[in-house]
Amino acid sequence: RWGRPALAVLALAAVLPSSATPQYVDWCALDLPELVGGYANISRTLSPLENTNARIRNLLAGKTVRAVAHLDRGRVEHSTFDSVDGCADCPYPDVFFCAPHIPGRGCHEEGGLRGRDYEVFSAVAQRGGFEVEWAVTRDISATHHESYTPMAVNFTTDDRFDISSNWWTDTEERRKLGLVIGHHHTDASRVLVTRRYEPDSGLDLDLLLRPFAPVVWITFAACMSSYAVMMLFIDRPWWSDLELGRSPTWRFLNGLTYELWLSFERFNGGDHHSDPRTNSGRLLTSVYGLFTILFVSLYTAKLAAIIVVDDARGGGLIQSLEDIRDRGGQVLMFSGEPMKNRMISRHPYLRVAEGGTLGEMKTAKLTDLMTAHGAHAIILPSSVARAAVLQPNNCDAIVTSNIQISGGGFMASVRNCAANAHVVLDGLLFEIENDGTLDAIERRFENADQCSGSGDDSGMDNSALSMDQMFGLFAFIGGAMVIIFIGVMIHLHFTKAHEVIVTNVREHRERSLRKTLSLQRRKNLSMERRRVEAGRASYDEDDDDERDDDDDDSVYEDGLEELETAGQPRKDERV
Repeated sequence: RWGRPALAVLALAAVLPSSATPQYVDWCALDLPELVGGYANISRTLSPLENTNARIRNLLAGKTVRAVAHLDRGRVEHSTFDSVDGCADCPYPDVFFCAPHIPGRGCHEEGGLRGRDYEVFSAVAQRGGFEVEWAVTRDISATHHESYTPMAVNFTTDDRFDISSNWWTDTEERRKLGLVIGHHHTDASRVLVTRRYEPDSGLDLDLLLRPFAPVVWITFAACMSSYAVMMLFIDRPWWSDLELGRSPTWRFLNGLTYELWLSFERFNGGDHHSDPRTNSGRLLTSVYGLFTILFVSLYTAKLAAIIVVDDARGGGLIQSLEDIRDRGGQVLMFSGEPMKNRMISRHPYLRVAEGGTLGEMKTAKLTDLMTAHGAHAIILPSSVARAAVLQPNNCDAIVTSNIQISGGGFMASVRNCAANAHVVLDGLLFEIENDGTLDAIERRFENADQCSGSGDDSGMDNSALSMDQMFGLFAFIGGAMVIIFIGVMIHLHFTKAHEVIVTNVREHRERSLRKTLSLQRRKNLSMERRRVEAGRASYDEDDDDERDDDDDDSVYEDGLEELETAGQPRKDERV
């Protein structure tokens, strides 16, 4: 009755110890397919339509890969262990925070590992069906003048490990040492990090003109001149203003010059003593005043925006290595930069100083490092630089440009055939890239911008306002001024025509009245002359009194003179 369960328990007890023992990989004995004999066996070997059953994909299933990594904050680090037990700064091999060979310091203990590269390698292991045995060391030591390439050699020649799961920059030097970098799953390009503001001693001569495009300034001058000409015709009739000069030409030139000066004074608010004379001039000036307010407001706002952006970006912001060359070539790199020689050979003018490890530069204040080493910029890997400038202590630093394109990935050595691991791991890396797993891991470890909006200012615009943006304002002022001017001209035209008609009627009436008065006076004069002649005839009949006759002749002459005088209008007589 109890025989079969007992046998099952014994069988399970026999299996458990053997399954608990890790099955490490013999890389030279790895059953890699050999593509020989034409193309007949490709579908069986690669199984392109059955990826989960592909032979290469599952070569490591059920086995254990031994991975080693140095401390890299945010990418590979232990939740608790952050120092070497019993030796703060010993040389290799006493550099491990946690490892299988250290009792009580296994990397799976006390919270385990975390970080971007740790999760990427774990995702690859999950897809490949293999286990990972982890070991983590400290970063390179300045005391022992260590650099990353010798550390990589130590990792890959240590028989306790198969592969290094940090991201390693793929370089010529490492390839010649037999260190093979797998698929580049990390952007290891070198970028330039500099201050957001680099003092610039140059004169900014066109600052006050930059708010508007040249065509806007030309249109503005045309509007101001048009206003002056219109005011010359409707508010200051130059053709009859003798104060402007004797000849019409001088009156026009003097009047135009004076109105141009008044238009500029009214624009900048400096004129307080020359108000428009006519209602039409006041209306036109009101429209011009509204245009002035809008134009000055736009100019002030745009000028302030340009100054703010220039201050944020820096008038002398270093954008490229050519800017470094023009300033003397001083740059800073992290200690052990594997691409140092390559960059110096391509850019021999660089004067390189090394300051701090890559791990230290992740948390250091970068502008202080530049000042301490007399450098204008720091050259860092892209992933490190873009994370560092988002920290609150580096809000005054900015990534400006790529200067060296490169990639990084897991590293193994050709020694003991360990580089064969990339045959399997690269395919699995592509797999998690294609299905979005790698992107999901990247998003979890993206650094939040802690600079309170003082980061990238690419959304700020310091370009000049174009004519397309200013067209509405100029259309308004131009249209209003033209309408007012045409209206005033039409009014003056009809007013002048009416005055001509009234003058003609008045002159006609005056001529008719003069004619009537002239006929009446002639009639009266004729009657008076007949009366005088009749009196003269009566005097001629008296021959006895010659003396009186002479007197009568005198009276007669006086009477004629009086009558003729009476026939002429007096000087002060009004018609």
